[in-house]
Amino acid sequence: MSWFRRVTPRGLRRAVKRLLYKKYKKTIDWEYMPQGWAARSADPDIKGWNVETIRETYAKKLPAFLTALEEPKPLGFGHEFQSFTEEDLAFHNMNMSYGYVLALAARCKPSLSLLDWGGGIGHFYALSQALVPDLRLDYHCKDVPVLAEFGKTVLPNAHFYSDDRCFERTYDLVVASSSLHYSEDWPDVLRKLAGATREYLYVCRLPVVREADSFVFVQRPYAMGYGTEYLSWCLNRGEFLAAAEALGLRLVREFISGETPYIDRAPEQNQYRGFLFHNRAARKSADSFAAVAAPAREFQPQAGVPGAGG
Repeated sequence: MSWFRRVTPRGLRRAVKRLLYKKYKKTIDWEYMPQGWAARSADPDIKGWNVETIRETYAKKLPAFLTALEEPKPLGFGHEFQSFTEEDLAFHNMNMSYGYVLALAARCKPSLSLLDWGGGIGHFYALSQALVPDLRLDYHCKDVPVLAEFGKTVLPNAHFYSDDRCFERTYDLVVASSSLHYSEDWPDVLRKLAGATREYLYVCRLPVVREADSFVFVQRPYAMGYGTEYLSWCLNRGEFLAAAEALGLRLVREFISGETPYIDRAPEQNQYRGFLFHNRAARKSADSFAAVAAPAREFQPQAGVPGAGG
């Protein structure tokens, strides 16, 4: 390379280096950012979620997503899939886990109020209908302005927000799916989410590590049609659970999806997990809560049944 430096002006060398880096970095979907959230102001490609290309991609894929939700097909896909003929075990785990959470939160209720924080254009509304068809859902969704405005046209009877007005009331169930870790001040967002639920808070599709400290990485979702990049936390599991405990949230159930995207140069590789919390401060009858929290009864085989009594 020494000959290249001798015959090439410094300005041209820098321009070539920038072009090569830009081309190279776009081949890395997820990359560790040691400078943390300061990378956002240093890189113009990091535009975040409020961009038109994401709305356009969502709109293009929406009809196929809704068709894929029809019975009796397996729900092994996510709304960002390029082809809805695929069957992905990790997404099947996530969808079925959400179905459990939804059914638990809706039990003994004629209707359910739901805040979908970071819910895009309302994909979870359609998924909820597919999972529990008879459930009357009072659906509220908060996201960036470009998605919230489009969501209003897709679901005119739902409620969409692009600001914190969604926290002016409370809900039976609050869901933050693949969204909490995109907030720089995630503890403050978690506090607001905890305060918004009368009963359950479900944080899922959360990238976590066990040993390393929480760190920041960048996602480059060009392959999905999103012409942007965005920063994200990979949270230390213990730190996250300690923050939830301090807010009065009791962990009811933890979920493993099987999603483990590789983060280039990360201090530790992540695993996506879900966490269902119950708000201890929620006013709930002791009997209904005990029915959820009680351990399973031991199986008692009856006399005369094969296998009874050995």
